[in-house]
Amino acid sequence: MAKGMKPYVRRDERKLERLTRLNIAGGLLPSATLLSDLIKFLNQTKTSRGKRIVMILEKMLELEEMTKPIKPEEPMIAALAWKRTHPEKFQVHWEIEKRRAMLERELSKYRFTPHAEVVMGGGGQGPSQWAAWWKGDLGARPEKHLRMVASEALELILKLTQVGDLTRLRRCTQCHKWLFARFRHQTFCSTKCQQKSYTQSDAWKAHRRAYMRRYYQRNFSVKMR
Repeated sequence: MAKGMKPYVRRDERKLERLTRLNIAGGLLPSATLLSDLIKFLNQTKTSRGKRIVMILEKMLELEEMTKPIKPEEPMIAALAWKRTHPEKFQVHWEIEKRRAMLERELSKYRFTPHAEVVMGGGGQGPSQWAAWWKGDLGARPEKHLRMVASEALELILKLTQVGDLTRLRRCTQCHKWLFARFRHQTFCSTKCQQKSYTQSDAWKAHRRAYMRRYYQRNFSVKMR
């Protein structure tokens, strides 16, 4: 204990330290299918609210692509002084600011309501246990073919930003459907798309032409002599 610090002050500090480590949970219930439910939502939603979530995700990925090369120590602001001293840097940050403002405008259309309830009594020995969480789209029902509503999809997307996995949400380079990359370099949603992409590549076409030449030489050149 610091010299001269009263015991109750130190206790308050410890409580504040605990509070800073706490986050009120969102409305998503733990489930092994959350990621697959999100991908299905992104690919199959048909409502305007659902399509807005897809648009928000695309804006976030654009921002991620723009900010990834920026050094951690570089301020994320469009400093006016840079307009004269570092015009290229200023232009990059100015574009980031504009896109961030557009993203914030879209996010502001969503409201998450706080909820709290007692889940267990204290038994006369201590305080009761409470559950507290945020919930969006009160009363909203998922589209018939989906398990997620728009606010749940948005909540999960935002949580992915906090664990560094936002860019694992990406479109298949072949069919352009959304996927969650299980490994960093995954770019296809299925083996079928991977194989189809390969058969359309210049390397495969060259391989095919060489194979057909060898096949023709083996099977027809002798007969023609």
